[in-house]
Amino acid sequence: MHQLTVTVLLIATTVRVSAQFDTLAENLFSRLSGACRALMSLQHDSMNSQNEILSTMKIYFLNGDEMTSFPIDNSYKGLIKPSIFDIAKETKIIIHGYRDNAQSSVSLDLAKAYDEKKMFNVLLVDSEEMMNKNYLVSVHNARLIGKRLANLLANLEDFGANSADFHLIGISLGAHIAGWTGKYFQRYKMAKLGRISGLDPAGPCFSSAYSEQRLDKMDAKYVDIIHTNKLVQGITEALGHVDFYVNGGGPMQPGCIMPSCSHLRAAKLYLESVETPKSIIGVKCKSWKQFESNACEDKDFAVLGYGSSTLTRGVYFLRTSASAPFGLGVGGTKNNEGTVNPWEGLVNF
Repeated sequence: MHQLTVTVLLIATTVRVSAQFDTLAENLFSRLSGACRALMSLQHDSMNSQNEILSTMKIYFLNGDEMTSFPIDNSYKGLIKPSIFDIAKETKIIIHGYRDNAQSSVSLDLAKAYDEKKMFNVLLVDSEEMMNKNYLVSVHNARLIGKRLANLLANLEDFGANSADFHLIGISLGAHIAGWTGKYFQRYKMAKLGRISGLDPAGPCFSSAYSEQRLDKMDAKYVDIIHTNKLVQGITEALGHVDFYVNGGGPMQPGCIMPSCSHLRAAKLYLESVETPKSIIGVKCKSWKQFESNACEDKDFAVLGYGSSTLTRGVYFLRTSASAPFGLGVGGTKNNEGTVNPWEGLVNF
């Protein structure tokens, strides 16, 4: 989100952010969101270029070393060919963020980690052309992308797939695309997607926005959120059935200097959770201040990411290391001094 790293947001690159800056950033986001709400309230299907822009959208299907690309308009027919889409498997759908694409390491590493398990259909949504615009235009496009993706998933359900097996993983602005997908899917099928995971959902334009205009826990049966760069590129508000605030949710993460590093830390944490399940643990807590005082609800733990139980509810906090492996196990649920072995404390949930 290079266009949004304006002066007031660059202030957030300091390790600690004052209460005054918190208020300033929240006020800025609130004003920006007001303008964005007006934009998102426009008749989204009226722009002449909609079909032309959407025609650039692609769906990638990953299977081992082979990645097959389908234009969105032909993706359904391509996916249902023999030996491609397996309706008996859960489907992981990875949605990239602003100024990114499906073949970047952020999305592709996660897709490969899932594919290596040989348990899932793995799809990647590529909307690079639509996400490479002015940020406000890309925010508008998010709804169009979500609508088109929902149409594809509705068709796959008609083919025999179970909507409960659809798991969307959205990165930054991609998290809100996932939200729109869930909203439109409910309109089409009167049913909810199984799960949406929001990896530091984009904050600009969505902080203080209506739930109908951003990712919300009503968009799927289970919505889990990871916050790593609040008040800068990520959203501060709790959006899901469960919200994990990593190292307080930021704005800066250990080992990071630039905001983008903290913003994308959520994706790295999620990737680690796939590769090393149950290694990243949060504790239920009312606030980061309470966490720092070790005053959280004792032993009310929850797994972040891949192994997250769909029954988990509430707000959770945790610490991580400054570099991979990030997970500290149960050790990350306490504000302890000193170094914690990241492989200790793997809990049997």
